[in-house]
Amino acid sequence: MISRAPIFIGGLMRSGTTLLRAMLGQHPAVAAGLETHWFDIDWPAGVARGGEPLASYLRRIGAFFEIEAEAVDRLAAAADSAPDYLDRFMSEVAFRAGKPRWAEKTTGNVRHMDTIMAHWPDARILHIVRDPKDVFASFRRSDKYGGPAEHGALWCDFFADVERFKTDPVIAPALLELRYEELVHAPARAMARVLEFVGEPWDPAVAGFDGKADEHDRVQALTGHSSSTLVALAEPLSQTRIGVWSDALSQTDIEATRAAVATRGLGGLFATIEAETERLAEAARTAGEGRAAP
Repeated sequence: MISRAPIFIGGLMRSGTTLLRAMLGQHPAVAAGLETHWFDIDWPAGVARGGEPLASYLRRIGAFFEIEAEAVDRLAAAADSAPDYLDRFMSEVAFRAGKPRWAEKTTGNVRHMDTIMAHWPDARILHIVRDPKDVFASFRRSDKYGGPAEHGALWCDFFADVERFKTDPVIAPALLELRYEELVHAPARAMARVLEFVGEPWDPAVAGFDGKADEHDRVQALTGHSSSTLVALAEPLSQTRIGVWSDALSQTDIEATRAAVATRGLGGLFATIEAETERLAEAARTAGEGRAAP
């Protein structure tokens, strides 16, 4: 079975891609799971991410999805490219889940939208955007990706690609941007918009998130390493995830990040996203006050 109209989720690391994938995967028509990094595979050379031999990489990813090695080898033998393999593999995942459609979440998907649309012309792409200060704070807490200059450069690498693709007449109609803060403040409303965009009927299963610990436990058992992203996924949806920068970053950190982004010509976009974060927070406060009124 080759799936119809696949869904791709992406965005800068620590922006909520995993949360969005998990919530969408609660829909009875959509199967979703861990990252595959399919675009890092050099199929002709037989190597995968980090130079790992292709066969062992595919088996390892298969184990994350609880697909046995024999089935992985069979799917790989039938495929002639990384996108073809992904289609076959994720269709197998969907088939075993009893769902007609699959969603793949790898953060870098938004940097490969041209490849996605070339292979899957009916695909839908979801780009989740989070306040860049909270992203940097999350990086700092996990001791990843360096300081303000490195964060600013990484942010620009992602968003420059997205902005370029947003002007493409083929890609733009297949792309939806969603704010992480909206997903947290108003999950039902945000997910209703997502489902409408991808063409699936509303289902209340996607309206919230109570936490999902099994993926962390599986990855830790298979790799011996703990994933801070999957640790967070084990927790229920919480608004405490918004504004974490205030306890983690100094004003010097923030200004240095803005300056790094400005040198790449994306200072205006950075500022627009910051302003939108404040607008969403104010809307959430107003809604909360309205619910509390007699």
